[in-house]
Amino acid sequence: MSAEEREALEDTGDQDKQDKGAAAADRPAGLIGAVDNVLRLLRLFEDRQVIRVNQVSRDMGLSRSTVHRLLSTLSYHEYVEQDAYSRAYRPGPALVDIGLSVVRNMDIRAVARSSLVELRDFTDETVHLATRRGTEMLYVDSVESEQTVRVSSRIGWSLPAHATAAGKVLLAELTEEQLTALYPSERLDAPTERAAATRTELRGHLAAVREQGYAVNHAESENEVSAVGVAVRDRYGQAIAALVTTAPKSRADAAWIATTVQASMRVAAELTARTG
Repeated sequence: MSAEEREALEDTGDQDKQDKGAAAADRPAGLIGAVDNVLRLLRLFEDRQVIRVNQVSRDMGLSRSTVHRLLSTLSYHEYVEQDAYSRAYRPGPALVDIGLSVVRNMDIRAVARSSLVELRDFTDETVHLATRRGTEMLYVDSVESEQTVRVSSRIGWSLPAHATAAGKVLLAELTEEQLTALYPSERLDAPTERAAATRTELRGHLAAVREQGYAVNHAESENEVSAVGVAVRDRYGQAIAALVTTAPKSRADAAWIATTVQASMRVAAELTARTG
């Protein structure tokens, strides 16, 4: 038995009864307590990259033993997975797959299809629709270029938000507090040597995105692939997805970027109007 498991089992029994009593006091009649706790726990991943037993216990008002059992059950079903070194929990493959399945069926995907085709035809490059889930970008639709040398479809792909044009566009919408909660560590995993490797460097990228109104990926997520990303908004002005045009790095010069930005903003504005 691990030290964490021993620690979690120390406060069983009476503490679990206190958990139930405290939770029931705030829970509407008719809700199932255990299910309610699981769903509340999973919602913590909305603004955190990882969660820890003590942190969840404090935030949810539950004992460590109860939180440990919840996380163990979720881990068994692959809704969370535990890092072997830090012992923190992050979203597991089952949770990510469900999120991706939901995103694939969002109305925005159907509405955006013609916009992807229009932008592909104008730029003659591959265009994607992407949405953010935590620190990852999920690519939910693509229309491929008809050129022989092209970027392929990214449907179903998940890439680090801080290293993609799509991700930087949506991360630029966050407040400083939200960004820090999403990236609690100063160090960031850089997929290539051109990607932001620190939170401070990422802040600089996002400041440029806010000023320009678009993001550029200079082979940061994948070697030899560049991209231009712009936000798609709902009727309230909230960014709900990103429209991304990708091209081989050899074709993505300054003139291509300028032309693609102009076309992307026009198509995104039209798509935004349709989503409202």
